[in-house]
Amino acid sequence: MYLLAKRPVVFPKLPTSASPTPSSIGVFKTNIDKRQEANRVCNKLKTDGFVIRATVDLSDCDRILRTVSSFVNTAEIILAVQSMGFSIEELPD
Repeated sequence: MYLLAKRPVVFPKLPTSASPTPSSIGVFKTNIDKRQEANRVCNKLKTDGFVIRATVDLSDCDRILRTVSSFVNTAEIILAVQSMGFSIEELPD
């Protein structure tokens, strides 16, 4: 009895200029001051589906939270961070 190897499924590659979803970038001033807090906030925003990517710049005096999401959801991000006990305000463009 012989076993036949299955052929691998090959998906076509998207062109590098094509983006599957448009991105919305948010920049917020926070009072997050510890790495552990920053990790908790960023992970919560990602797991709850509010953002695709989130980072906190602890070296900046405004403790900047930067977010990338597939749609504009500023109010939801602000409410989520406030519910974790932190102050947050959106910075203008």
